[in-house]
Amino acid sequence: MGEESVDNNPLKKKQRRKRKNFLSNAKKYAKKGQMGRGTKIPEELYQYFVGILDVIKQGVENPEEREALVNNVLERTKGEELNVVGNQLGCRMVEILLPYSSAEDLERYIEVLSPELRPLCSDNISSHVVETLLRVACERATEHLQISDEEKVPKKKKKVEPKYKDDHIKKCNEFTLKICKYALNNLEDFVWDKYANHILRSAIKCLSGITLLPGEKPKVNMFRETVNQNKGIPPHLTELKYKEVPEEYKDIVKEFANRLSSWPQFKDLPNQNITSALLQVLLYAVKNVDANICKSLVNKLLNESFAPEDWVPTGEDEKKDQKDQKTVDNEAAVASSDCPLPPVFKTESSVRLLEAALFVSTKKSYTQIYARCFINRLAKLCTMSMLNFTVQRLIDNCQIKEEFEPMFEELSSQFNSILSCGNTGVLVALAKGCLRVKAKQMQMMNMLETVLNCSEAEPKRFIIQCLRLVPLSDKTMDTTNYFIHVHGSVIVQTMLGFQRPAKLVSSILELSSEELVYILCDPKGCHIADAFTTQNLVGVKARDKMVWKLKGYYQNMAISQYGSRAFEQVFEAASMEQKVKIMKEMSDKSNLLNTTSYGRLIATKLDISTFKASQKKWEQSRTEKPE
Repeated sequence: MGEESVDNNPLKKKQRRKRKNFLSNAKKYAKKGQMGRGTKIPEELYQYFVGILDVIKQGVENPEEREALVNNVLERTKGEELNVVGNQLGCRMVEILLPYSSAEDLERYIEVLSPELRPLCSDNISSHVVETLLRVACERATEHLQISDEEKVPKKKKKVEPKYKDDHIKKCNEFTLKICKYALNNLEDFVWDKYANHILRSAIKCLSGITLLPGEKPKVNMFRETVNQNKGIPPHLTELKYKEVPEEYKDIVKEFANRLSSWPQFKDLPNQNITSALLQVLLYAVKNVDANICKSLVNKLLNESFAPEDWVPTGEDEKKDQKDQKTVDNEAAVASSDCPLPPVFKTESSVRLLEAALFVSTKKSYTQIYARCFINRLAKLCTMSMLNFTVQRLIDNCQIKEEFEPMFEELSSQFNSILSCGNTGVLVALAKGCLRVKAKQMQMMNMLETVLNCSEAEPKRFIIQCLRLVPLSDKTMDTTNYFIHVHGSVIVQTMLGFQRPAKLVSSILELSSEELVYILCDPKGCHIADAFTTQNLVGVKARDKMVWKLKGYYQNMAISQYGSRAFEQVFEAASMEQKVKIMKEMSDKSNLLNTTSYGRLIATKLDISTFKASQKKWEQSRTEKPE
């Protein structure tokens, strides 16, 4: 095996399977005379939907045009609602349009679908419309309760004015309660139904005010919306935002939790994907609803499923992932084999539920989970392909210095193994943990320096090998043409926030101008400029040195896609004297900026035309510019 990890080679990335195009498939069905899967709809209506999908895909950005299109299409479905939602193409069309529907159209669909909930919830096609209808109705029912975040001062916060009439809000509220109570009453059947189970999850999310779960991306609507796009919540974040919901909604969530936890088969639910996913949503929901129920649920899972007091190791886990641990020292291997893994680590579904439990647990529950599931096992878990993510979530949710330090000590001896197997996300979690709890920061930096073979090398090698996450060797000596690892970039950004980042800062400043520009023009490396110019513990003199080091290269940075954003960060951090000198360099060959869209944008932002006409006016405009 070569020095450089397979994960570090961009050419070795897995090829994504090309997604099937829904619209092109719909057209193929029409040519064959088949009006899609599911219930039959008139051919004329099917062709009409295909044409509308074509229009939507091209983009309908004008709100008035979009409103007219939505009203016209939903009007065409009048009298055919049940047939339309049972057809694959019709279901997709209604799903797209319902969030933008008028009050009358939404109420019509509620009225038509409400009597048929039982068959619709278990149908592989129409269940998607029921789910969308629930989300839209709940959103409109609770929209007037939300607090506007525009005002920064809490005292000035105002309630959002309702967009809909009280009568419509009331009907949406009644439908939300009806379908959620219906799901609760049929809990025993819906839990095991792979389509109705999703309706259960949506009901719990709506009732508790959850918009997106950690790691979940928003459902993409084919209408192009360029403003206020929510990009989802990264899985490593430890905070979840909830919407305001009525107490009546929260009471139903409590009933869901009490009913599920009282089941005799509750301890087996984490071991199946469909039931584990439901429990994950429930944990995130009760965190916002009732802290005591949340705590009891976590404890019940820990005592009955994750690591029961009477569990007996089977001896099978010790032989797993031997290929990933070839570089582990013999002593570490013996130590890890002496501590077998508890039952929670046997299935991926239970592991994902464990991660959710770590997210919502109290400090006491977190300590219990760490003691019974992870302690003395981290060295083994961090090198396993599936379970290293759970180690990352464990570290991400650690808020106590006294607990983080033993985790760090146990993992610090495994840095070589982590690098060799490519599970570098664990190193990212450790670096962020060091920053968060303000502990083991120098040890983190020194361990990285040792494992990357940079202790006796020239200072600039440290930053380069950190970005590459590959130990220094004869094969990794190149300094201006190498692959920057995304985790390496994040680790460097994190370490620049440490209390004493002098070693890393000096390593960056030891780079030649060409080497520094190469990093700042890279998609991952450009973010180094953000951390270097904004972290309080990076000295002013260090920033000044970076500004001077880049002299003569600002034009090249400005016309680069990623270098231009790094250029903006450096320019903002520069003093007025330095800004003037940068502007002189930029204005000397200002025509070069027009060769790329990024350069033109920089020229506009910096107002180079004004600077060329009058330096004094430009300086005056910059000083008078409101912050």
